Amino acid sequence: MIKIYNAKITDFTQADYTKMYSLLDCALKGKIDSKKNNDDKMRSLAGLILLYRGAYELYGKTGFDITFNKYGKPLCDFCNFSISHSKERVICAFSDADIGIDIQKIDDIKPREKYKFFNQKENFYVNQNDRFISERYTEIFTKKEAAIKMLGLSIANASDIDTFSNEYCFKTQEKDGFVFSICEKNV
Repeated sequence: MIKIYNAKITDFTQADYTKMYSLLDCALKGKIDSKKNNDDKMRSLAGLILLYRGAYELYGKTGFDITFNKYGKPLCDFCNFSISHSKERVICAFSDADIGIDIQKIDDIKPREKYKFFNQKENFYVNQNDRFISERYTEIFTKKEAAIKMLGLSIANASDIDTFSNEYCFKTQEKDGFVFSICEKNV
């Protein structure tokens, strides 16, 4: 089972953000407070709103603890989830198994022979058609990020992720100028 919740940060009111913030423990409040600007704070809080919504609708949970692994992956003791945000979009995925999700706005990507963290196959795929470089780059990048989140690693491990490997099961979708990818471990 995979369930995805997504929203725009403008879908929530200031009251929604204030209520979400009030539910957080001191450590999570500190993470929110450390964000550079108000939009970053709203994106993080919006992701938590989706997490709490899903936890209630799928598992009947209204209050729970969120912990973090050494790379910053958020965890809770009753479900597998992953949160991502980009610009005004935020997305949260739930699954019975380990899961990672990433969303990115498609930006204009200039052609290069090699892209940082991409292997030879991935570089070839991105550069195969000049008209789709930006979309394909964003696809590969979101797949890598989703796999990193699923595995609980850091961006430093991105080169280790082969998006063409049978080790991972990816689902990718493009919508409204954004690409999102979900990653699960192939069994």
